[in-house]
Amino acid sequence: MKAIAKTRPAFGAELIDLPVPRPARGELLVKVAACGICGSDLHIYEWELGAERFAPRLPMVLGHEPAGEVTEIGAEVRGFKPGDHVALDPFGHCGRCPTCLSGRFNLCTAPTTLSGAFAEYTIAPAANAYLVPADMNLEQAALLEPFATGLHGVEQSGVKAGDRVVIEGPGPIGLCTALAARAMGAASVVITGLRADAERLELARRFGFSTVCAEDEDWIAQVVQGVGEGGADVVFDAAGMMQSVRQLVKRGGQLVLLGWPARDIPSAEMRALFFHGVNIISSRVRSPQTWRRAIALVGGGQVELRPMVTHRVDLANGLQAFELLRRKQGVKVLVNPAL
Repeated sequence: MKAIAKTRPAFGAELIDLPVPRPARGELLVKVAACGICGSDLHIYEWELGAERFAPRLPMVLGHEPAGEVTEIGAEVRGFKPGDHVALDPFGHCGRCPTCLSGRFNLCTAPTTLSGAFAEYTIAPAANAYLVPADMNLEQAALLEPFATGLHGVEQSGVKAGDRVVIEGPGPIGLCTALAARAMGAASVVITGLRADAERLELARRFGFSTVCAEDEDWIAQVVQGVGEGGADVVFDAAGMMQSVRQLVKRGGQLVLLGWPARDIPSAEMRALFFHGVNIISSRVRSPQTWRRAIALVGGGQVELRPMVTHRVDLANGLQAFELLRRKQGVKVLVNPAL
């Protein structure tokens, strides 16, 4: 089978041939219908922002936002059968470490992982798989992982009806966070981005959100106008920049970190947040409970994710899609092996 893999600790990736894997005990073999390219895939492709931690695992197949059909199950698998439709979480949980035993599965110290899903087939531990309704479009199912990431951040913050929200970064995670915040009842949602994000900001407006270009001279005033005097109840940083948070968030408000940190934060900025009483929350991946809520929201029609998809490519054109995203063209790209 064809697969897109990271083969060396340097810029780029390769299209390679591999045998179709077989599931071991507790594993599923899944025929991939669609897999999204994530911002972290792009960091690994560019070999930046902490990607070097994956060096011991090279070569490795990339891709961790898949959905597809179970074609074979390994021994001792319960709750799944061939023909089931599943969405897969790249970050599973062992169920035995102290954080798992405390119920914080998203912070597992020995998580189960996928084998990589930019391929025709992928292996997934059963603990990483979630059944989705048979009538759910599998492209929609492949978007559940980023949506659940945004939803988890919203859950961590405790956003409630009537709250005012700012989201820094109009990429897929930022958009998913906005959709989740609105589903939880946020009264106003403002998404910020750069001039290079014009296409993404336009998509955000089509979703019904207010947007501000953070390179406008008066952009902070525009944001404050959108959320009201006093500032936002919650600022979600989906860009890794924490840009001017002190001027956007209310006293005693919350800052939720979703994006990989992309710059060093000067101590003066941290002191400003400290004296402002801002509660800083790091939101890591998702929990099983969040997955179930995400599936219910999307399956029940409260949230529609597919408008985020701007490009669909087959495996042979997957590397071109990485270059497309490096130029900040498009929003969400799906690799569909069967195209």
